[in-house]
Amino acid sequence: MSTILGIDLGSYSVKVARIEQGFRTVHLASIEEERVPEPGEGTPLPPKAVDRKHESSLNSEMAAADASPAIDQTTDSLLDRQMRALLTILGRQKIRAESCAVGISEDVTLRLIEMPLSDAKKVAQTLPFELAGQLMEDLDGHVVDQLPADVPAGSGASLWLAACAKQQSVELRLGSLGPLGIDPRVCGSTALATAALWIQSKQGSMPQKDLPLWVVDLGHRMTHVLALAAHPKRPGQVLTQFARTIPRGGQQITEAIAKHIGMGLIAAEKLKHDNGLSDFSNPRVAKVIRDALRPLLRDLKQTLGTYVSRFGSEPKALFLTGGTAQLHGVQDLLAEELGVPVQPLLPPEGATWLGPGVREMPAGESMTFGEANASRTYVSSTALVHRWPTGTAAVGLGLGAALGGPNFNFRKGELAFRTDYAMLREKAPLLVGFAVSLVACVGLWAYASLKQLEKESDRLRLQLISESTSLFEKPETDGHKVSAELAAALSQDKAQGQSIPQVSALDLVEDISAASPSSNAAGDAKLDVIELHIRPKKTDIKATCASAQYVDDLATSLGKIPCFRKVQKGKVLTLKNTGPDGKPVEVKQFSLEIETTCP
Repeated sequence: MSTILGIDLGSYSVKVARIEQGFRTVHLASIEEERVPEPGEGTPLPPKAVDRKHESSLNSEMAAADASPAIDQTTDSLLDRQMRALLTILGRQKIRAESCAVGISEDVTLRLIEMPLSDAKKVAQTLPFELAGQLMEDLDGHVVDQLPADVPAGSGASLWLAACAKQQSVELRLGSLGPLGIDPRVCGSTALATAALWIQSKQGSMPQKDLPLWVVDLGHRMTHVLALAAHPKRPGQVLTQFARTIPRGGQQITEAIAKHIGMGLIAAEKLKHDNGLSDFSNPRVAKVIRDALRPLLRDLKQTLGTYVSRFGSEPKALFLTGGTAQLHGVQDLLAEELGVPVQPLLPPEGATWLGPGVREMPAGESMTFGEANASRTYVSSTALVHRWPTGTAAVGLGLGAALGGPNFNFRKGELAFRTDYAMLREKAPLLVGFAVSLVACVGLWAYASLKQLEKESDRLRLQLISESTSLFEKPETDGHKVSAELAAALSQDKAQGQSIPQVSALDLVEDISAASPSSNAAGDAKLDVIELHIRPKKTDIKATCASAQYVDDLATSLGKIPCFRKVQKGKVLTLKNTGPDGKPVEVKQFSLEIETTCP
């Protein structure tokens, strides 16, 4: 079982979805949420935990709306505080992940781009220039990625969902996560992760009459619009048809409250969520919020008009997600201004993606920013439903990393994941050299082994010739033929009531000893056996005795033994030995060949 983390670094809370992946199963184990501490709050990170090369670019949410001293000023960066919140989650659950995906929202721009070609490699080369033309800005210092939209755009053309992210934003997140022991394989879009997760839950069950629809991610500084439509070739399937990023979000509302009410950004953020658009709490705050939302509403209306003119139909509904989507009254305001039904993006009924619940969360429970006890662990299916608007991006990122779901990956070029293909390309010469050396070593070993086998084969062949000559009085090189002849001989012997002689060396020595002529009083007939070689049907004896006559008598006596059919005497040699008394003694050395046929 491997663990995959989906990490959503929000401006006011950090969410971590823990995915447990088995051989054939994917299980959402828990959703962790931790409030981002206020500036100066909490334990500082270890030294060098955050790369501050481009730190100022991520502090805009804490920058002053104007020069008023009432606005909070701090050097405690948002990224520092996000890492402290993340570290709290990791330490609380002692999470160790084999892989993870982190999302980017605030520094990502989405577009749907039509290209006059369809080859993916050529599109990847030319799309950045097309995207730069649409955005009317230079994309140097940005990372661009694209996904096929899978919507027919005309003959020979193709539609692509494109995204660009600030490279320094990606670098900062990677540099901050590294000291925490996290090296994300994917650095993608939180908005697309949310939409992809919801699309996945609806695949095959979305009625045609409910399409098209919009998923609108109301973030802190950015609003992402994703239009979902029916697949033109696959009934019941849903795909991303349109994408647009609006550079406005909840930050503008917070800054407006801080400016017009006269308070710091932290207090203004809390007042924004506590009051919302309700005139019953504080009508002045509600008016400020409503006025601050007008530029966003104007851009949404313009985006809606562009969509309708291009695709010929209005969305049947708008589904809201993101932190600003939780603002009280914002759904009703959008529905009134856009003329489209608006509702929160919720999971399908009966979703059972989580494990057994540790505790249930009351239906009305919600997080209040600045709350003392805002750290929670959500581990039940009902909790997923209740915390879906805030936890869905983390879940989508984690499940996307586990299942290979559609998302951008801004880890490209020098920012590529170090065990990915980019690293392999860098190490290709070294790997090729190693592979060549390995193949050469294997080849030499195989050649040496072959030569050794050939040598052993020759030895066995010569042994087979020798043994077959001894057994059958003719050389034979076919082992199968020798085995067949032995089996035939055995069968014949059994049919005749015979068996293969079973004579041990001890038995043979005893027979020879019993057949030896009696020694005289001086013991000059003593027999000393030097060698005894027993083979099938033949026995060789090499020995010494006192006289040549003894050799003749021994051969005659051995010839009378039933097992010894024929005894053939070899040369008799005279040798000089030393007797027991130290005086020289002559002995006779002789050899006998005996054909053995025991009954």
